[in-house]
Amino acid sequence: MNRQAFLAMGAIVMGAVAANACTAIIVGKKASATGRVIVAHNNDGSGPYVMQYALLPARDHNPGETMIEDPAAAKIPEASHSAACYWAEVKSREGNPPFADHFLNEHGVLIISNNGGVMQKWDGVSYALPDEGRFSELRDGGIRQSFRRAVAERSHTAREAVAIATNLIETWGYPMPSRLFTIADRDEAWVLEVLQGKRYVARRCPDDEVVVHPNCLTVGKLKPGDIVSPCFAAKGADFDFIRSYQGPRTWKSNYCHYRWRGSYKTVAGVDVGEPEEYPFSVKPVHLVSIEDIKRGLKSHYEGMPWQIAEKHPTDGEKNVVPVCRRGTLQSMVCMFAEAPSQTELHVAVGRPCETPYIRCRPFAGELPPGTVTGAAALQQLKEHWNPIP
Repeated sequence: MNRQAFLAMGAIVMGAVAANACTAIIVGKKASATGRVIVAHNNDGSGPYVMQYALLPARDHNPGETMIEDPAAAKIPEASHSAACYWAEVKSREGNPPFADHFLNEHGVLIISNNGGVMQKWDGVSYALPDEGRFSELRDGGIRQSFRRAVAERSHTAREAVAIATNLIETWGYPMPSRLFTIADRDEAWVLEVLQGKRYVARRCPDDEVVVHPNCLTVGKLKPGDIVSPCFAAKGADFDFIRSYQGPRTWKSNYCHYRWRGSYKTVAGVDVGEPEEYPFSVKPVHLVSIEDIKRGLKSHYEGMPWQIAEKHPTDGEKNVVPVCRRGTLQSMVCMFAEAPSQTELHVAVGRPCETPYIRCRPFAGELPPGTVTGAAALQQLKEHWNPIP
């Protein structure tokens, strides 16, 4: 596909409406047909937005240099060296969202995210996270857009990336009410769930299971191996992260439940029903292939009792919400390979039920049409906060 055709597909995104219903699918390496981790994501937003792509070069930084950031956020020192990163950027004419971009670095570490579903207000009802002293506080406005880039540019493995991410959160704090990050490499995938301030839990996804993230917290009672904020570690064995912080919008709402249940059915072959507790992950009935995952990302629940008659309903907040919906800006599947240069991204700009996936290998020189590199990529980074013309 040529550059003009690819960018024309991107124009579809300009018609997006309010959504914020991102869906992430994570497949452990022993549950995957490839024998390595697979991560997939539908990036939804409240447009009008467009997607832009860049390959940021590896580079060294001078002492005292700070990361490019939202003027209202903290100025984070640059690392002495930044790894090369493929960057998928969401842009707008009305001000750029600081929480929507994703990165894949030259070492094969991916970071994506979803809205966490803990809202300041839902259906007109106000809700506030409890005040937990210094753990609720931000330093200099907290770390926003540069958070995921800082993690990607400094990490060599997913486990190291989680350590970097939690250190950044403990130092600066995170300003959104909640955010769900997926951090992965070819061997491990982690879910990092962050609450406003310096509160977080991180859990490794089981190698032989599948994790589906709609827009809700998924870590309940803590388990050995979880990495947690000190304020949670002190709460004792009965502490339940979901029940303590989920707030009025839960996984049982139509907004989340059917994306969660339908994705497990389509991708893993498991109907989880309507349990009382949210299972963090499930064992698939078969090894999961990229075809299974793409069916999940395109899904309007075809063949299920809750199938969407109108594929992309306008009033999605009040209806059963499909995985592929009006506000889907991009659909992406990351197929990790043994060598990072061979890791594949399958990218559809716009709704994947209508838009073909383009295969690329960013660190083998195979980039989506229109991707900028070198000095042009660094210029795009400098202009991140400028609205598109």
